[in-house]
Amino acid sequence: MQPAPTGISGGIGMRIFLTGATGFIGSAIVPNLLNDRHEVLGLARSGTSADALRQAGCDVLQGDLRDLDSLRRGAAQADAVIHTAFDHDFSRMAENCEMDRIAIEAMGSALAGSGKRFIVTSGLPPLMGRVSTETDILPAGAHGMPRVSEQVAMALTDSCVRVSVIRMPQVHDQNRQGFASYLMDHARKQGFSAYVGEGQNRWPAVHRLDAARLYSLVLDKGRVASVTMRWARKALRSATSRKRSADG
Repeated sequence: MQPAPTGISGGIGMRIFLTGATGFIGSAIVPNLLNDRHEVLGLARSGTSADALRQAGCDVLQGDLRDLDSLRRGAAQADAVIHTAFDHDFSRMAENCEMDRIAIEAMGSALAGSGKRFIVTSGLPPLMGRVSTETDILPAGAHGMPRVSEQVAMALTDSCVRVSVIRMPQVHDQNRQGFASYLMDHARKQGFSAYVGEGQNRWPAVHRLDAARLYSLVLDKGRVASVTMRWARKALRSATSRKRSADG
């Protein structure tokens, strides 16, 4: 008789519905979840994405962020939901943010009353002159930013959904450098690199593999109705230290 699957905390493995499963971050989350002996139900928009998910060892749900029925079905079938999908076409930012809001509400409606975990991806608040923290609240529409994923997700806690929000900075790896890639390309074309003020500003960033590990940590240990930024760095350092000790 096979032992029951376990997660990173030694508990019973879960069935996770993952949006953006073949995306830049999602494709790095998948192997971590599978290694933690969870089952992954990945949302696939195309046949190519579906094939990639099956080859990775995932179950597939055909659909996209506009197909609200598929989002509700996926959430209803899962023990937890991780939402990383987002259309980053900046020429349609307001429309894409509205689509994200509706998608979160759809998945939240399927989770209502369940007490299940719902991990939603957001961005850092554009605060000027200081480092932002988890306690900083970004009002809807602040600084012209139409994305309201965090506010919509947090409202679901009133419906007995265990919500955690991860505020992602720029995400990169060895081949892709996120939005900075556009700035570097512009600098090469212009022959100079522009900067703001005295050039003392800092741009937060995270490697995609570290970002993927963070989702697993939040799934296993994250605080309910919480925003994850600073404490996650401590958790990642702790997890890395434990791994090094185990590896000798």
